Amino acid sequence: MSIPGVEIYHCHDEHGTISVFENGALRYLAFGEDAQQSCIDTLSPAILHYEYTQAMMLALLYKPKPSHVTLLGLGAGSFIHSLRQYNENIVLNAVELRQQVVDVAKEWFDLPSYTELSLHIHDACEYMANAPQKSDLIFADIYNGDGMIESQLSPDFLSDCFNNLNSEGILVLNLWDQGGGSHPQAIQRIRDNFGGHCMTCLIEDGNLIAYAFKDGLPQINSRRLQPLAKQLAKKLNIPVHKLLPRLTVV
Repeated sequence: MSIPGVEIYHCHDEHGTISVFENGALRYLAFGEDAQQSCIDTLSPAILHYEYTQAMMLALLYKPKPSHVTLLGLGAGSFIHSLRQYNENIVLNAVELRQQVVDVAKEWFDLPSYTELSLHIHDACEYMANAPQKSDLIFADIYNGDGMIESQLSPDFLSDCFNNLNSEGILVLNLWDQGGGSHPQAIQRIRDNFGGHCMTCLIEDGNLIAYAFKDGLPQINSRRLQPLAKQLAKKLNIPVHKLLPRLTVV
């Protein structure tokens, strides 16, 4: 995905290059030469810019009052901005491998610091193997400059996520397979670890969002959910209701 705008900052760590690009009010976080990771509107940082991030928020239709959320992969912190707008009392655990990513998010993307937010510099898979607290929602969006981290699909990781969800909790994963957008092997692994309780939402750029439910699939009725989706769209200021017809049981 090409990066619009001009580079305004870059740094390096043992994992590679981290860059910040700016195009008007939009700021982009990039890993490597051309790996766009996150985008934040500096005038409205709580608005999720990418469609795949908007689709991940559809999980709030099925878990509308989460008290504890774990974010695996920080990026520029767009989920933190959005979830804090949704409910400022949600306790958020954000797990990020790279200290430099956290530093850049704070300096260039206005990552907030507040009591309900905990930041952990840790490998996400290792963290989930020893997570200190169960969550209502787990958002997994673990990428580097080469694409999706494959360990996000390992049986051990998926099993750890299942075990670290509260009753009726949901694991939400951002999957990508070089534009194919299907990930049949990934979906089968998710189904194996979650008793077949899985839905997906296909995004036009090739991302596939998977929702894995710990305690069984909820009812899927677009007509019934549409009013709730419109309420969620209004609260988050993003058109999540338009993505509702793409939800598919797999």
